[in-house]
Amino acid sequence: MDTMVNRNFNVHVITIFWIVLLVLIMFSCSSESDGEKVAVPDTESPTTPSGLKADNITQNSLYLYWDSALDNVKVKNYSLYQNNEFLVGSGKPSYFLENLVPGTEYTYQVMATDAAGNSSELSNPLNVATMDPLEAELQYDSGNLEDYLGNLLDMVPGISANKYKVPTETDLKQWDLIIDAILDEDITEAVHQAVYLNYQIVEFTDTYATPNQVYFVLKEYDVRLNYWGTYVFSKTPKRKDLVLGAPHVLHDQKTGYQAAFAFRRNVAKALFLSGAHRCDRDESSSCDGTTRSCSTNYAPYRISDVPHNVNSMFQKTTENLYNSLPNSVFVQLHGFGKEPTDPYVIMSNGTNKTPVKDYVVMIKDALLEEDNTLTFKIPHINTNWTRYAAMDNTQGRYINGSSDPCSVPATYTTGRFVHIEQERSKLRENETGWLKVSNALGKVF
Repeated sequence: MDTMVNRNFNVHVITIFWIVLLVLIMFSCSSESDGEKVAVPDTESPTTPSGLKADNITQNSLYLYWDSALDNVKVKNYSLYQNNEFLVGSGKPSYFLENLVPGTEYTYQVMATDAAGNSSELSNPLNVATMDPLEAELQYDSGNLEDYLGNLLDMVPGISANKYKVPTETDLKQWDLIIDAILDEDITEAVHQAVYLNYQIVEFTDTYATPNQVYFVLKEYDVRLNYWGTYVFSKTPKRKDLVLGAPHVLHDQKTGYQAAFAFRRNVAKALFLSGAHRCDRDESSSCDGTTRSCSTNYAPYRISDVPHNVNSMFQKTTENLYNSLPNSVFVQLHGFGKEPTDPYVIMSNGTNKTPVKDYVVMIKDALLEEDNTLTFKIPHINTNWTRYAAMDNTQGRYINGSSDPCSVPATYTTGRFVHIEQERSKLRENETGWLKVSNALGKVF
């Protein structure tokens, strides 16, 4: 009996052994049939980057870009070499270099690397020299200020010219130093600081004014690199609280010349003239709002559209003057295409709130004294009106205390921002209309 039990037990164990072995063999075969393979290491290097070029070359900065390298998996990073030494890595095929030495030649090469650490050969070298140091010296000129500014306006680039340079954080800080020095009447220091941004200061004497008037014109050198605009400051302003601006000197036709006309006749405190068409660049501004100004359909504002971008010299100068001159009022001249139901003039403080001192209404009343055929819409009075109400204007938002002028509408108004949209024939077509605006501003300020 015991022998029989043992024999059956052994047979049972042997049977289980063979069953388990068979299952393992089947599983192994099944796994191989599913096509699983042992991972093969990536040993293939990316192609060598080509097409290395330099653009926007200044005294101390330049922009490098090149054609993307190819890889069997994916290019992870680019290594930039300066004068045969590793300088910096970049995750994209471009890099903006700052803090370079003026009048110096550099040699650049690029290497591509993939995720496995495989590197390409270095690209062909690119030799590029920064601009020679500019002479930081106050310039002098004289004549008719309008003619002088008109010549600068005639050189402003148009749609898709791709001339406008997006300021860096370093550029904006440097610009602040320039404006601070001008407001402190330290023109020598302003001249010294301006040269680092390819700008100069011209002491311009308007010999056609009686008595002669002196202005400080902050303008770019004749070889322009930035296209940030022209900024003019009266040495002895008659209207100390009036700051005029024309943010769309090309798109809103004639407004640049109109602003220069009114500024000169009123000897206002300052004048801002944009340096490029609002559609000069294709990239979108990060700030909210849309427009059809650059396309047939509504699209985000362009990065070159300075009243809709906090990262601009137009914005930075506004902020500086607003904080430095507590009674200053910023009047922007714009233009629009009138539809049948539109008035001739749309005036706004950038909100639908009524300020304690209402410069919008004061200017409207003064304009009616000049031309009683004008019609108006004012959003904080005509509360259902929103067309061209300037509530997404970043300078207006800042002046009205927005927590984030780029994306948050103002909920309060200081009254120190005035946005004037003008149909062309009545006010901005020629000097007849310009004189009406100039006279109205003179009465209010």
